[in-house]
Parts: sequence; C-alpha cells; structure tokens
Amino acid sequence: MAVDVLLAVGGVLVGMVLMGLMVWFTMPKLMLIKRRSNRSYDDTVAILSEGFKKKQDWRILKVNDYQESTAAFGAMERVCSVNVCNPRSASKILANDANRGVTAIMPLAIGVYEDKKGQVFVSQLNVKLLGKMFGGTIADVMGGAGTDINEVIAPLAAKQRAMLLRSATTYLCY
Repeated sequence: MAVDVLLAVGGVLVGMVLMGLMVWFTMPKLMLIKRRSNRSYDDTVAILSEGFKKKQDWRILKVNDYQESTAAFGAMERVCSVNVCNPRSASKILANDANRGVTAIMPLAIGVYEDKKGQVFVSQLNVKLLGKMFGGTIADVMGGAGTDINEVIAPLAAKQRAMLLRSATTYLCY
C-alpha cells in the first residue's frame, strides 16, 4: 500500500515537472510571432500606420526608433516598434478594477526591423493567446484586437508561413 502511494506521488511529481518543461519551451514560441515583410523597412512602417488608421477606433500613438535611441551604444540595423491603441477596447478592459493590472502591458506594439541581410520583419505578440490566459473581458477584447492586428499585418507578410520567435524587442502594448 505504501509503495503504491509513493509510486502515485512520484508519478504526479514527474508529470508536473514534464508539463512545466513543456510549457517553458513552447510558450515563447507561441507568444511571439515573426513574419518576413514583402516590403522595404520604410514601406512596412508606412503600410502598418495606414492600416491601423483605416481600422475603426485604432490609433498610432508613437513609432519608437530604436536605431536612433541606441546610436550612442553602437550601430544597428533599422528597428522600431509601432505603438497602437484602440481606446474603445481599452475602456472595456479598464472599466473593471480587477482588470487594471494589464496596464503593465498596454499599449500594444508591432515590431519592425531589418536583419543583417537587409530582410525586413514584422513581429507581434500573440494577443489572442495572451488574452485567453486572462479569460473574461480581457480574452474577448484581446481576441478582437488580435484579429485586427493580423488583418493589418497580413498584406505585408511574404508568401510564407509565420515564423515564431523565442525572443523579441517588441513590447506588448494595448
């Protein structure tokens, strides 16, 4: 009887460790999405800006030029984040005190950068998946935001499947 209990507890612990390792290694690949753009860097930023202006209630808050802001520390290829916000959607989340902790990940940002080969990429947080982890209103709103973001980015995506990132310099903004 005691051996059966020890085996059961051991099995549960091994299962928990294995599940933890699976989450540790798969979540970064699922949370950050990278796509190669079929346009130049400048065109990619301009098309993103225009795409969000055409989406109802979306606004471009700022384009952060990291090449410029980090120039004193060394040269790098062109890289920026386009901070976007949908105030109507944000107000739905922020109406509830319990949801206001997500302000730490607001506003959303779309990363645009050139690699050393001159290829341009667009990176984004998987907002839909992140929203599902919170549930409720946050899941509903972030699901819609994810759809809008994907629609704006779609015309830029080179004819390829989306590549997933392990790390990125983009910041979650909403």
